[in-house]
Amino acid sequence: MIGIMVRLKVHHLREGGVKHEAICKATGISQRSVERILAGPAPTEADLRAGVCESTRGPGRPSVAASFREQVLALLSEEGNAELPSTEVLRRSHDWGYRGGRSAMFELIKSVRPGKPREPLVRFEGLPGEFAQFDFGEVKLRFSGGSLRKVTFFAGRLKYSRFMHIVLVENQQSEALIRSLLACLEAFGGAPKEWVFDNPKTVRISKPGEPIVLHSYLRDLAADLNVLPTLCTPRTPQQKGSVENLVGFSKKNFFYARNFRDVEHLAAELSEWLQEVNFERPCDATGQVPAVLREQERLWLEQRPRRWTPESYPLRVSRVITPMATVTHEGTAYGAPPKRIGATALVLVQAKSLEIVVDRERCTHVRRDGCKVVQRLPEQRREMLTVIHGQRKQNYFRRESLLQLGPAAFDFLEQLVHRSSGGSWSPVVNDLFELLQDHGEGPMLAALAACHRLGCYDTLSVTRELRRAA
Repeated sequence: MIGIMVRLKVHHLREGGVKHEAICKATGISQRSVERILAGPAPTEADLRAGVCESTRGPGRPSVAASFREQVLALLSEEGNAELPSTEVLRRSHDWGYRGGRSAMFELIKSVRPGKPREPLVRFEGLPGEFAQFDFGEVKLRFSGGSLRKVTFFAGRLKYSRFMHIVLVENQQSEALIRSLLACLEAFGGAPKEWVFDNPKTVRISKPGEPIVLHSYLRDLAADLNVLPTLCTPRTPQQKGSVENLVGFSKKNFFYARNFRDVEHLAAELSEWLQEVNFERPCDATGQVPAVLREQERLWLEQRPRRWTPESYPLRVSRVITPMATVTHEGTAYGAPPKRIGATALVLVQAKSLEIVVDRERCTHVRRDGCKVVQRLPEQRREMLTVIHGQRKQNYFRRESLLQLGPAAFDFLEQLVHRSSGGSWSPVVNDLFELLQDHGEGPMLAALAACHRLGCYDTLSVTRELRRAA
């Protein structure tokens, strides 16, 4: 079909005295088409605004669904039927005698269905200490050495002052969210009243359309600080108020604007950039330095002071103590009170430690995610012996405790067992277990490794190595 602007050009050229052959060459259409266009009227102003020449519209074939317009309109106008699925309208139309296809009926339904009322767009400014926006972001950076790496970051920004903070993170999981949030609050000087998020699974665990259920980590932190998490509909930035696209701003003005040698250089440059945008450079949106405006927010931020560092905040997890007297977190089993097997324990997870609480009993472990070895405290190993009945079971528990020290212990015990006859390895293992309790895991493992290198597999040799190391 020949466009309306080409039709207008044909008429203008002919009015200027240009011959048909020249018009064909100038417009790229055939002489027959030129003659047909000139035989009709020139496009009017209304035609140009509509983008089509009314005179060129053929009558076309009438829609087979057009005669059912009144029935469809009446059905959709009934109370509660405005959102009736098109497939259901099509099904009912067969009772009216419609025998056409789906497309014709669906076009008719679309043309008569009442439109949804559109709510006016409202942009709003935050008051001091009222709102903060938080979000994860990802960038792929090529460092100066040539290596390409994906960098994940968490960004937070006070809505009123535009004071912002960015944390480099390993992932976008729930723990990273909480500890990054606390790092942002540390930079802000306190917590604003309302926190604005999108809908990631680390924030919301319920499905879209269902009642909002926050992730337990975020729910606990919000309760601890008495703040209100607010979720925005995905891809609706206007719901975040007047704050600019935080992740996009960070990418454009920092991550893509600078060159980095490595991750360490990136972290140093980030610190320098945050100093610049927060304390030195006026914000384009407000015309003022964010740190200056933040002074108006301090009164409110300090009403919700941070009581924890990002590393010390305890994430709360409930775990049932297994028959092995352990609880598991992030792929590692940690020893729990052996006499409380089957009880529910509260696990308080900090960045570098983990505390297991059962009623009034508490035990603290060094955190080691993804470790396949059971982490038991010396007193827990001792207590295990009091609840294990039978000498044979106790012997094997002692041996298993030694095996869990690592490969060097495995090599030592393998030789000990095969060099002993009739199960006579148990006295040595019992002695080694006591040495483990007295000297700790590190020194014991080093002593077993030294004895294995020397080919000595007895209590005296291990004791000698422990004394030498001490």
